[in-house]
Amino acid sequence: MPELLAPPAKNTYHTYGIWLYTEKSREIKSLKKERSPSVHGDKHWDSSYLLMDYFTHNPLKKKSRILDVGCGWGPTSIYLANSGHGVTGLDVDDEVFAFLDVQAELNGVAVKTRQGAMASMKKADLSKYDVIVGGDICFWDELTDEWFAMLKRAASAGVKKLVLADPGRSPFLKLVDKCYERWDCDMHTWYCLEPKRFTGSLLIVNLDKKAD
Repeated sequence: MPELLAPPAKNTYHTYGIWLYTEKSREIKSLKKERSPSVHGDKHWDSSYLLMDYFTHNPLKKKSRILDVGCGWGPTSIYLANSGHGVTGLDVDDEVFAFLDVQAELNGVAVKTRQGAMASMKKADLSKYDVIVGGDICFWDELTDEWFAMLKRAASAGVKKLVLADPGRSPFLKLVDKCYERWDCDMHTWYCLEPKRFTGSLLIVNLDKKAD
């Protein structure tokens, strides 16, 4: 029988070893009165749980340096920081970082943050990371090319890997095709059971290996 864990605060839930606030929590309600996130940074997105499940079964090397693109409220960032990695959350909307910070504090972890679009990440910036992750962050057509351009810079900067989760939208699938032409890639249909069942797609790109 799984261990019954006592919640650290009211209106929280436990998933993949971390605690997150529900939207009914006092903390989230209070932040929503003060902050107005745009660009869909208004909740936890399900693809984050796919990433957590994937990395639970496929752990990264210890103390990896990770860039979480479109980090939003930070569930993936917090999970990876809780696993002992150095994590930076990147988001175009700096209004989301207060939500990330309050949940990082709930879990006793530190996550660095950076405001900016993918185009703001130059080769020198990307050289600081080993792995890039993202969830639900290839939803507009223009994001396909933005992702691909950044990944080319990342590969030349020495980034080793991308893991991107998505429900399977058209821009994401276009990015999959472009990545398969250039790098060693895998795409999986993946599911998670925490905190609920969710099925989506995972793109894993080995940026240090060219396509055959």
